[in-house]
Amino acid sequence: MQEASADDAHANAGLKVCLTDTTGDPAILGRLRSTFASLALSEGDLSTYPDAVIVAVDSSTGLTPDVREALAVSRMAGARHAVLLVSKLNALHSAALEHIQDALADFSSKLEMESAVALPVTAEADGMAQLRAHLAALDTGPASVVDAAEPQESGQFAAHIACVSSQDLLPGREYRLRIDGHDLTATLTALKYRLDIDSLRRVPSRTLARGQIGACTIATDIPVRLGESAAGTTAARFTLSDLQTDELVAAGSLEFALRRGVNVHWQPFAVTKELRAAAKEQRPCIIWFTGLSGSGKSTIANLVEGWLALHGRHTYLLDGDNMRHGLNKDLGFTAADRVENIRRVGEVARLFVDAGMIVLCSFISPFRAERESVRALVGADEFIEVHVTAPLAVCEQRDPKGLYAKCRAGHLPNFTGIDSPYEAPEQPDLVLDTTTASAAELAQRVVAVLQERGMVSSPESHQRAMHGH
Repeated sequence: MQEASADDAHANAGLKVCLTDTTGDPAILGRLRSTFASLALSEGDLSTYPDAVIVAVDSSTGLTPDVREALAVSRMAGARHAVLLVSKLNALHSAALEHIQDALADFSSKLEMESAVALPVTAEADGMAQLRAHLAALDTGPASVVDAAEPQESGQFAAHIACVSSQDLLPGREYRLRIDGHDLTATLTALKYRLDIDSLRRVPSRTLARGQIGACTIATDIPVRLGESAAGTTAARFTLSDLQTDELVAAGSLEFALRRGVNVHWQPFAVTKELRAAAKEQRPCIIWFTGLSGSGKSTIANLVEGWLALHGRHTYLLDGDNMRHGLNKDLGFTAADRVENIRRVGEVARLFVDAGMIVLCSFISPFRAERESVRALVGADEFIEVHVTAPLAVCEQRDPKGLYAKCRAGHLPNFTGIDSPYEAPEQPDLVLDTTTASAAELAQRVVAVLQERGMVSSPESHQRAMHGH
């Protein structure tokens, strides 16, 4: 094997490369990694913000959908250079390399790659020579769609993004955003469109699945400054990870700051949450009832609110069906709509807490991530998660609204517990099994938790306080 020159070995040591093999030939991967080592290149995945993507392809298949997907996803993650390493070239495939290069040039221009080349790999000792020379010559200087001379600071951005996880990328869900060495909480506020992998035409879509790319808007919990970072690289490339598991979900590039993220400021007021709560002689909180349809959530929540109202407490009960008659009437039951449903409810519940109220929320709320996002909206001691549980067979037997029957008959898709998942709480504050006790008894257990945590006092203490004793 031909040795890399001293100049080559150090010419591009900072180049970050991600590698995809569509040939199934382990020998090619081995030779590629030897080449990387000889050039002191850094191989990584999309979380390492690659400068270049190398895809090993078979000359007989060329730019397959898998190859296009690898190129497009890498580009969304910020890769600026593409190399197709073409194997199995022989006399019968003399025109194959030229054909693949033409197809690559067309596709990469649509992706706005800085460079794209198809190179042959042969069995000879110097079969990687062209690749070594090409990699050594690639530009690794900073590049970004953001003008580094005019840094932009905002909490909302337009971005291009690629989903790289088995879990769909969902608007409204909170993720951990990593950018320029910092971890932030961010929300995909809207998916503007999906890009078809083959044609790169815009396609309407609410979510992105693995291997899909698109354009979106992102909101961060604190402002992000786009421009030249302290390390000399532009701070526009980012990844999104699951807040609970830290699984990599997406990679992308921030395009520009949105004006609405710059011109909106929090307005302080003289009357605070503490003053409102003191006037009501209670501590505000969210009591979040989650569980399958028919488990008994609304029944128990109704009884708890009745007890609180009877004892002079200031409350409000938010119920899933009732919310869908008004604020959430535009939402369906897809995963994206369920995420948005709980996001809106959480914001409403936060306002009630700020008003000094005890707000009870009865929602199936099937996704753990959204329940945790609501918890994060209020103080650590202001969210009480109550898992109302019963076996699926029992819930289906009760079927108070006839929904299970409709689902089994094929008239109600995306029904939680049947053909849509329910993620049970891992550490709820209270578990209520409605097959073991009456609703009234279970409601009193919720009241007891409120009393233990000081959210409400006992009836006797409250009466003494009201009469000045």
